Amino acid sequence: MNARKMWALPGAELTAPASLLMHGGDATLLQLPCPSFLIEHPKGLVLFDTGCNAKIIDDAVGYWGQIAQALPIKWSKTETLDRQIEGVGYKTSNVKYVILSHSHLDHSGGLTYFPNAKFLVGAHELQYAYWPDPDRRWAFILNDFLPTRGYDWLELDHDIDLFGDGALQFLYTPGHTPGECSLLVSLPNRRILLTGDTVHLRAALNQEATMPIDTDPITAVRSIKRIKAIRDMQDATVWITHDPDDWKEHPHRIE
Repeated sequence: MNARKMWALPGAELTAPASLLMHGGDATLLQLPCPSFLIEHPKGLVLFDTGCNAKIIDDAVGYWGQIAQALPIKWSKTETLDRQIEGVGYKTSNVKYVILSHSHLDHSGGLTYFPNAKFLVGAHELQYAYWPDPDRRWAFILNDFLPTRGYDWLELDHDIDLFGDGALQFLYTPGHTPGECSLLVSLPNRRILLTGDTVHLRAALNQEATMPIDTDPITAVRSIKRIKAIRDMQDATVWITHDPDDWKEHPHRIE
């Protein structure tokens, strides 16, 4: 069985230098999409990542702190995650499963839209979200997680075929953070491998280059190699979440 369709939902756009995203990157400023992916499956709607918190639209520094000044934000209230989901004909309450690729501020901001969903996350990720290493604490927003303490979380330290039909495969790809994960989506006519932040740019994928704030660079390289192997052996299209070219070139509705 396949997933029926997938929508790539635009969120905030951040501006950051390539050097932040990969070792060997230069000072070139890139406009980075921060999308979420909504997938329609016979057993329920699945969301991969939740983007940034909408509070940054009005007061980015107030919610994110000083890091907001280093990551200029472009975002409109018409493109918040709840409105994007409504725009394709659903409500946030229709989302049955939320998969969090990892807990950085540009992926975990919309968790509270889905209080009744089941949440899947890589092992050790939640603990690290609450208590990250001091030098990268800026990348985690505690208030994204405090309201979710009573949510239905499932932490996974291994791959899992979500529905047992091969349509949606949770891939444990740690290294960027302790519980970083990816998602392999089988649609009627193609496979899409959503990387989360296992890798950040096409150049980083080609060069197997890690990111300066990866928690475990050696494991991160293994995960990048794994992404490339799955791409080649299973004929999958890799969609790198933050890569501007991927965002421009891949269709935003696939069925």
